[in-house]
Amino acid sequence: MKRSIEARDFCALTKGILDLCEPFGPVHSFKLVHNRGAGRVACLIELESEKQQPALARALGARTINGSVCLEIEVSRDFEATAQRPSSQQHSLEARVAAR
Repeated sequence: MKRSIEARDFCALTKGILDLCEPFGPVHSFKLVHNRGAGRVACLIELESEKQQPALARALGARTINGSVCLEIEVSRDFEATAQRPSSQQHSLEARVAAR
């Protein structure tokens, strides 16, 4: 697999990765972490069937870490550049949660 998926945002990237996972069964857990400085997104995937995870890792050219498939994907510099900033109400809620 080419480790670069043409996606401009998390929604498109998520759809692309989940489409690649579909032949291996339902996804139990899925996490994306964007490293802007490196221009990469790390993706951790856990399938419902743990037995299928090594096959998924091989198919994606990824590795497994503690039973999860770990995939690193190159993204363009403008990835998520047009994403909206959180509203002031969301920002306020985040501050109250952090204060607890």
